[in-house]
Amino acid sequence: MTMKTIYAAFLIAVCATLAVALSGCSAEKYGAAVDKSISTVKVKDVFLNNELVGSPVTLEGKISSQCGSNGCWFVLQDDTGQVFINLAPNKMTVPPRMNRNAKVTGIVYPVQGELQIIAQGVEIR
Repeated sequence: MTMKTIYAAFLIAVCATLAVALSGCSAEKYGAAVDKSISTVKVKDVFLNNELVGSPVTLEGKISSQCGSNGCWFVLQDDTGQVFINLAPNKMTVPPRMNRNAKVTGIVYPVQGELQIIAQGVEIR
């Protein structure tokens, strides 16, 4: 093997490694951007802190269940509980992404006596 061939193989290996490493950094984005200026809260905070009702929040967790017909809602679960994420009011849909990590910014809103999040922006990794 010539030095040129070895150098070319090395460059290809480095580029392939970088491509694989960086591919995990991008997120699928739906709706408006997730608001980085809003502190991230836990699911339990949504249910325990009445001051959050009507306010924007950001949550992180896994998608534990999802609308099977058109992706208009999902349930987000973190280590403290789960909450219904409603995408329909802002005309958003998310393709099937069960067990994927998600970050959501939305408004805490009561519907029929249950709190849910009206999503404004969603990122899925």
